[in-house]
Amino acid sequence: MKVDLSNDFKEKYRNLMGDRAERLFSAIQEDSQDAFRLNPLKPNYQNVAYSLDNPIEYSSIGYYGDIDGNSIDHISGYVYSQEPSAMYVTEILDPTKDDKILDLCAAPGSKTTYIASKMASQGLLVSNEINSKRAKVLSSNIERMGITNTVVTNNSPKDFEKKFNNYFDKILVDAPCSGEGMFRKDPKSTQYWSLDYVEQCANRQQHILDSTYKLLDNGGTLVYSTCTFSPEENEQNIDWFLKKYPDMHLVEVKKYAGMEDGRPEWGNNNPELKKALRMFPDQFNGEGHFMCKMVKDGEKAEPKERQINTGLKKDDLKFVNKFAKTNLTTLSENNWLKINDFLYQAASLDNRFKGLHILRNGLRLGEFKKNRFEPDIAWMLALKPNELKTVFELDQEQYDKYLHGESVILKQRPDFDNKWIGLSFEGKLFSWGRYSNQQIKNVYPKGLRR
Repeated sequence: MKVDLSNDFKEKYRNLMGDRAERLFSAIQEDSQDAFRLNPLKPNYQNVAYSLDNPIEYSSIGYYGDIDGNSIDHISGYVYSQEPSAMYVTEILDPTKDDKILDLCAAPGSKTTYIASKMASQGLLVSNEINSKRAKVLSSNIERMGITNTVVTNNSPKDFEKKFNNYFDKILVDAPCSGEGMFRKDPKSTQYWSLDYVEQCANRQQHILDSTYKLLDNGGTLVYSTCTFSPEENEQNIDWFLKKYPDMHLVEVKKYAGMEDGRPEWGNNNPELKKALRMFPDQFNGEGHFMCKMVKDGEKAEPKERQINTGLKKDDLKFVNKFAKTNLTTLSENNWLKINDFLYQAASLDNRFKGLHILRNGLRLGEFKKNRFEPDIAWMLALKPNELKTVFELDQEQYDKYLHGESVILKQRPDFDNKWIGLSFEGKLFSWGRYSNQQIKNVYPKGLRR
């Protein structure tokens, strides 16, 4: 599809880039570069149906290539489609297992799921999205990838200021922007672009950065990124931010082939802006991005945490333990939290989260029903085969029927008698099954059936 670039857009970048602008316009008319990422939270995570012969230099789990959203590798959370330029944001952030991290503008979840994969289900990741529909997509992607250490919130950045001042070790602001760097991936987005829209985005980003400063702990790291070329949303905003908050300073980031320095001349000639990073599709094998890394001066604080009431009763524990004794080989009772009738293995019990709109706090284990406990698919997607008493491998026909919502009739009685079993296809767990009378009854969520 031809990308329709407006005259205002072309004139702006001819003025900024001179003769190179024509090469940029030509690159925008070319096909976008597909890529995907593996999920090291899964067992034997490199066992996928896609070629790993074309790795991305700056990512140990990223590869060039296209994936099928209907494949078992995708359904079971072994792969995530992600544009190659965007993968580098997480590498710059450099998450560790001990961090408290905030991804402030997280939907649909490509960067959040990458961050979580590097945290190995430890530490705390708060993934926030202000748009409620996009927040639900974010939550579902986190579930699919088997992530357990994440609180998914649906709030404005301002909402965090009341309780989370100087709380986070690292913050990612992948800011909502004018999207110029993604025009060739989403040609229809050009119809929303205008010079005024760029200014609106830049103003919104400044408000987000103001909130971010308050939330970042002393000694903490802030990574700011956009998928736009616009100086107003990139160098100019960072220059504004550094002047407003002189205890923040830019840190040099490693640049691989095709990556370029930030442009001081686009940000009031601030020489520090060379430490930022730009990717243009005429030079780099990916879409257009801007990224920079900043650190806040000062001594790290240690915020005190007060735990919320977990809401669990003796009968609740009895039902869960009965389920586990019958169907699991092991059970972790860390951070259990009951919300309404649902049981979670909470990512955090800190009462600071009280009052926020939370879509998911850690891992949803299941639901309490009358005199019993029923497991949730999110739990299955986070389990390893050796944690289940029974894993049943479906053949192609059985798998197709099960995804469609049908039960699986077994030709002969199997050698297991527990009720809740793990279902796998091609060695990958993807759902619970409820066994009874030589059939596996379908409990696959209706919203996921195909």
